[in-house]
Amino acid sequence: MKLKISLDRVKCFTTENTSGADDFYVVGATVAGGKTQAVLTAPLGIDDGQELAFPPDQRVVFDGPVADADTLHLGIAAYNRDVKGDWKRGDAASKITTAVGALPVPSGSLLVSTAYTAADAVFGRPGPDEKLGQLTLDVPVKDLKSGADKKWSCSGKSDALSSWQYEVYYTIEKA
Repeated sequence: MKLKISLDRVKCFTTENTSGADDFYVVGATVAGGKTQAVLTAPLGIDDGQELAFPPDQRVVFDGPVADADTLHLGIAAYNRDVKGDWKRGDAASKITTAVGALPVPSGSLLVSTAYTAADAVFGRPGPDEKLGQLTLDVPVKDLKSGADKKWSCSGKSDALSSWQYEVYYTIEKA
């Protein structure tokens, strides 16, 4: 069968930045059926109350053949980019794929940290971006339910002034 997982849109209730919009992006990786796929979206400038679609060419989290007996390992995280700079998406995605492919046993949480570290090495930032939330799955493909508008909630608080709340919607297709 073919499995496709896609990011659809992000809804911002409250930004992490207290002085305006966040630069929201998703980074991570997915492993299933012997295939490794990197995930890295360009930052979306998003403010309180906005809902934005991910760019069509950056929505796919996984797309490939799998068997019911395979296990899906998915690890993606949302971040607020603080440092502006050259967004070398292609280079970073390649580094993510290589780093994740070298893992002896992938797991959702390990995919998140490995992917962020690989992307960060390409971007050369002076400090880490704020992590807004993460989604990890380590499940048999047979247990995945197809459907649109699946929701991943990201919320948190970093200090007395800064808190955030997002919902990321995604689709799972099995054919």
